[in-house]
Amino acid sequence: MPLIIPDYRGATVPSALAINSRPRMRYDFRRTWGRVRWKMVAIITFTGTSAILIACLAVAALNVVVRRESANVVEKQIQVLVQVSQSVAPAILDHAGACMEQPASSSNLRPLLAYTDEAFPQAQAFLTVERAGSIQYLLPKIDPPTLPDWLPKTGFAGLVVDRGQLEIRNVLARQRDACRVTVTFNLPLGPELAKRLSSAANMEVATVSPRPFHVHSANQQILRTMEGNFLPGIARRAAVVLTVRNWETGAPEDWIAYTVRTSYSNTFEDVARLGSQLGNWVWLLAGLSLMVLLLDASGVWMCVHFGRNIATTIDALSSAARQIASGNFAWRTPVHSTGQLGDLVSDFNEMAIALERLQNEEAVKLRLESELQVARSVQEYLYPRVVPTLRGATVSGRTLAARTIGGDLYDFFDLGQDRIGILCADVSGKGIPAALMMANLQAVARAQLGVKTDSLAAQPAQFVEALNQQLAGRFGDNRYATLFWAEYNTHNAVLMYVNAGHPSPILLGSNGEIKRLNSGGVPVGMFADARFTSSELQMGPGSRLVIFTDGLTDAQNAIEEEFGDERLMDSSRTIAPGIDAKGVADILMQTVAQFSVGTEQLDDTTVVVLDVTPLSNTKGTAACAAEAQSRPLLDTCVTLPS
Repeated sequence: MPLIIPDYRGATVPSALAINSRPRMRYDFRRTWGRVRWKMVAIITFTGTSAILIACLAVAALNVVVRRESANVVEKQIQVLVQVSQSVAPAILDHAGACMEQPASSSNLRPLLAYTDEAFPQAQAFLTVERAGSIQYLLPKIDPPTLPDWLPKTGFAGLVVDRGQLEIRNVLARQRDACRVTVTFNLPLGPELAKRLSSAANMEVATVSPRPFHVHSANQQILRTMEGNFLPGIARRAAVVLTVRNWETGAPEDWIAYTVRTSYSNTFEDVARLGSQLGNWVWLLAGLSLMVLLLDASGVWMCVHFGRNIATTIDALSSAARQIASGNFAWRTPVHSTGQLGDLVSDFNEMAIALERLQNEEAVKLRLESELQVARSVQEYLYPRVVPTLRGATVSGRTLAARTIGGDLYDFFDLGQDRIGILCADVSGKGIPAALMMANLQAVARAQLGVKTDSLAAQPAQFVEALNQQLAGRFGDNRYATLFWAEYNTHNAVLMYVNAGHPSPILLGSNGEIKRLNSGGVPVGMFADARFTSSELQMGPGSRLVIFTDGLTDAQNAIEEEFGDERLMDSSRTIAPGIDAKGVADILMQTVAQFSVGTEQLDDTTVVVLDVTPLSNTKGTAACAAEAQSRPLLDTCVTLPS
């Protein structure tokens, strides 16, 4: 009876089929490995190499730490001796008593000197008594080391190098009555001290010929440096480097005092005892290392398992990226896998579709921008290119479109007989539709003025009504334009005007009084049978008329505050008399631009200024009368500041 083996769905299959599946598995594995190719081999190689390099670096760092720690133990023992020796000199001074001829014979010094000989082998203590005109050397009766000039008056205790010999030296001086007593204590760093350091540090400390320490000695090779500092198990000893004072100059120097044989076992034992029990950290480190190895093995298996799909997908996306980079946005990558790799390919195809759509939209946008620039240059020719020259007055205008082209219009018309027509209009909307209606409005206005009768020329209201009839319904029911039409007679300074739904212009008198020319009708183009009424006023010398569109007063600043009529009137009032119409228009446009800096322009902005020249004679009433005689209807003399 054949053996029955359950399959992955809970059913059973004969054992023969399970055995025959093994060659298939081997075939699939070889095929997968072939598809992986050198890429996965390179990944595994680099991963293994990096792990080996990290391990080598860790071993080298560990060796440096062990060697440095061994030398530090000896250095700390020497520093302890330095601190202990600081109490010797004060003790000798305390037991020496007062100034005497033979302080060494004092019974108080004998136990102390016996203690220092036992505690500090090979140490020497010098006692010097200075009196007026004499110096006596005691303990022993030989000359002590010469005291240098850099030595502090309060004394010194530390490591010094004196004529090539390293010593622990303690110097202390006190003034007593008529003498000065100085104690010098010397402990040479020699073989006897090395034995005691070996016993205290539990490692072998050897004496060397003292020599200065250099980080990079002239005869030291790179290989020897690596062997002595980074490779574990090398027999070279670690140098014990001490910072000492040069006894002659007082400058700090680094000298090699001893060498120590590195003890790995002692160092590891000290580290291991940091835990609550000996070796706790060893088992923890072993467990962590095993976990890292298991994770590395799992990572290698996952690389091999998913290598085929990754390599295939990367190759396909690489080819697709080259096609996209060359500008072929119509390229599509076939989707052969599922999961995240399949989603990645699908997303790449969607990106290519979006780029192709954006490319087409950009081409259309560039063509439209080019056409708009041409339209802008054409529209510039629709505005007055030459400012009319008037007797006793100046006129000028400025406009700024919110987009490439705008719907604001201003123009000047020569009506003959010392009369000039001023037209300022604001077409509803912005952009191309408003620009087309603006151009048509200007064409209709010029056509009407070209065929008008004498009676029509005398009635501005009839001219506006004719414009309204021509525009009504031509651009649809929702298209209209606010309009201000004025006729100025330079001979008598009379202004006749019609306001068809336009913002009320500002008339500023020479005395600063402001009058608004309010609207008297609806915008043109709304109702074909609309009627308009004209008004008339006398403009005196120094008066100024400011005509504008709502884009100027509706301009907003960064906090969404509008410029408004009040600011416009205040700005117009502060402009000094004597500035011509062009200067006034420039100042007003600059004021609005500074107010709305950093914000988007929401509407087209236009300003037209008519400025009646004041009588600026300041030489007396006779000259003023002469100027007034040349302008009989402007008979008011206005004296301006010089």
